[in-house]
Amino acid sequence: MTINKKTSILAACAVLSICAGCSETKKVESLPLTLLDTNMAPQDVELKWQKDYETLLSSFKNSDQFSDKSMFDLTDLTGDGTPELIISPSDEVNTQCIIYTMRGVKAENIATIGSYGQFDYLPAAEAVGYAYNGDGFVIGEYQTLQEGFFQKDVSFYNNTESASSGAFIKYEINGEDVTLAKYEEALHPYKEATAFKTGRKYTFGDDAIKYAIYYSESWSSVLRDEQKKAFSDRLSAILENADLKDAAFEIVDLDLNNIPELVVSTGILSDSQVRIFYFDTNDVKEIDVSCDTDGGLHYDMTSKVFYATDFDGKLQCWSMAGADINSFKPSESNMKCGRKNLLTADSIAKALA
Repeated sequence: MTINKKTSILAACAVLSICAGCSETKKVESLPLTLLDTNMAPQDVELKWQKDYETLLSSFKNSDQFSDKSMFDLTDLTGDGTPELIISPSDEVNTQCIIYTMRGVKAENIATIGSYGQFDYLPAAEAVGYAYNGDGFVIGEYQTLQEGFFQKDVSFYNNTESASSGAFIKYEINGEDVTLAKYEEALHPYKEATAFKTGRKYTFGDDAIKYAIYYSESWSSVLRDEQKKAFSDRLSAILENADLKDAAFEIVDLDLNNIPELVVSTGILSDSQVRIFYFDTNDVKEIDVSCDTDGGLHYDMTSKVFYATDFDGKLQCWSMAGADINSFKPSESNMKCGRKNLLTADSIAKALA
């Protein structure tokens, strides 16, 4: 499906052209700004971490660790307003993510954690963690920020899944045997916190790296207050629906015209809804599309096509840039989108500050 956003833009341009041609004076009057006018282009926003992270990605891409399964992410794990760079070498079971942060004027490794090349980020608990389900057992760890580094707060193990085979059931916290009650008490703060998978958002294609570094974190500077309020109002209205426990959102430029769209995922199941809001001249319009099996979308920057894949591997494609979707095949530059921020009042305020 090709979505036409250009009609109102072209109409506005035509009016401007006619007015310019009929002008009989040299006086230039500025026209009122519309929702299509931003403060600046995203690539004109300069952030202190961009060059360092771009260098780290380039270095990793040329290392022995890199493969076609490597991916990366940018997420503010420390809550200081600057995203951490997360590199996922592969999606193998024993693969951990490497987390970098900006320390002064240089990037520094502050953690290694995860399984299958990803981990859980728990904003409310200010923690990261993972759990690996093995053959009859579960093992994992949660880390919290301590003196500038993510360090182990609690590790855990249980083999309750082996009960049917007659195994002696054990519960361990930080390597020590504990009762079930103590086990649950130690993990309670983390089990109660909302978490989402982090680490495998972007592929390592050139266009994906460019978008992540120079577009994805720039929108608070690009958007004018009127545009921020328009998106904030839509998100707040959705937030009022108490049934949307796992809803999330992300600001994404789905046609790379430097004017972003707002992508909202109502949940993490395959029957969840994805709602896309975009600016018209003086209004915000909406389209609804299908989602991936995890409630989000994929976006291919090279082709300017976003798409969803069902459990059978069938693609549904859309384009807001007029791209040919009939012959579309994903390039090496794509990203998962729609679930960058959990839909909370706090995350709305931070994303649109």
